[in-house]
Amino acid sequence: MSLGRQPAVREKSAVSSSAPQSPEMPTRHIQVHKGTVIAFVLINLLLIVACLLALGQIRALRNKVAGDMVLLTPRRSTLLPALTGTDWTGAKQTMAFGQDPRPTLIYTFSKECPYCKENWHALRSLQSLAPQSVRIIYIDGVGDLFAPEYVTANGIGGSLLLVQLSGAAAFAYKAPLMPQTILADRNGRVQWAHIGELRQNDISEVVGLVRRH
Repeated sequence: MSLGRQPAVREKSAVSSSAPQSPEMPTRHIQVHKGTVIAFVLINLLLIVACLLALGQIRALRNKVAGDMVLLTPRRSTLLPALTGTDWTGAKQTMAFGQDPRPTLIYTFSKECPYCKENWHALRSLQSLAPQSVRIIYIDGVGDLFAPEYVTANGIGGSLLLVQLSGAAAFAYKAPLMPQTILADRNGRVQWAHIGELRQNDISEVVGLVRRH
């Protein structure tokens, strides 16, 4: 007995036609409302206006301070009185005009004043002219205590350093204003005066005035 022909069995392919794909990230849509933009712009405009107003006030304050300094600075040809007071060693001193042929440089300062500290370097050019061409009087405006090391380090040397003035002298020389630099001729008349930090052109002008004597 012969067997009948069996039908072939077809196997289905399990192979996928394409590689698996990673899932897509959801897209975020940011919506900016018109009112938010307007508010942002207005806030920035207000900040700009506030900055401009502040700059204007600072400029006005600087101009006022500069104007006050001009009014407080001793005017040229003002006749200065004698300086009387106590020096840093505790001795009583009087510095009069009219007897010494040299011009006199009067420098008011304090140990803690930042501009005063900056001026010590600038003063070296003037200190080099003393005592032959100019006499220098230093006034401490707040009555500091001084050690010999400080006096030597800042070039004060043998010059007069007053730490306490008489009431009349403190008023005439405006001792609380510092740093203050005054150049007076032999008779005590102001030739040059400045309140604040000394710049190179200030030093050059004072040196020129001293050398013309």
